[in-house]
Amino acid sequence: MLIDDEAAAREHLRARLSEVGGEVHLLHEATNIEEGERSIANLKPALVFLDVEMPGGDGFELLRRLGKWDFDVIFTTGHAHYAIQAIRFSALDYLLKPVQADELRAAIERHRERQGHSLAEVQQHFLANVAARDEQALKLTLTHGGRTHTVAPSEIAWCQADDNYTALHLVDDRRLVSARTLKDYDEMLAPFGFIRVHKSALVNRRHVDGLDAEGRVRMHNGTRVEVSRRRMEEVARELRG
Repeated sequence: MLIDDEAAAREHLRARLSEVGGEVHLLHEATNIEEGERSIANLKPALVFLDVEMPGGDGFELLRRLGKWDFDVIFTTGHAHYAIQAIRFSALDYLLKPVQADELRAAIERHRERQGHSLAEVQQHFLANVAARDEQALKLTLTHGGRTHTVAPSEIAWCQADDNYTALHLVDDRRLVSARTLKDYDEMLAPFGFIRVHKSALVNRRHVDGLDAEGRVRMHNGTRVEVSRRRMEEVARELRG
């Protein structure tokens, strides 16, 4: 199902979906959240492409009304930085308008991978992030070892790349693994004082004591994190600031 007030946006997404072939069956197109809510109840879609900003109530409001939902959601948006942060922090999916075919295919593949997984905790964490209305209050949603965790950026000491995964080292010495790249976390956590010190490492400056004699970052808990030679000057400057 598509829920978007802009006819041109629906037409564009419909065309991209047709390129996916018989993998997607379009049930309905709704133009506002009231119509969307009725159509969801009647048609019970497996996947909803939901516009973030619409007159009369945004896509977040629709999900707040539902409280919980038994379908997957891929948000579509043309802007709204806070909205994107809330979605990413909550481990949900989004596409930027105009939707590109390759990004759509990747999003549908991620939807397939999520099928059969319980998303109840993820949904509640998302609603809490949206309700905060403050980027600094956002919490990351992580699924690790069959459990879902919420982690505030302040609880993360540093992040370490592990192929296409990222290991998050928390201040309480827990280690959680996320199916996101370090690049993703670099983008999400930069506003929270995180510094990229190496192609495979990101540190939270609030948990850094300084640089040791060998030019490594010295964390509060004694961990040493390597700094790449080309980033050394920039890292030293940022830590002084």
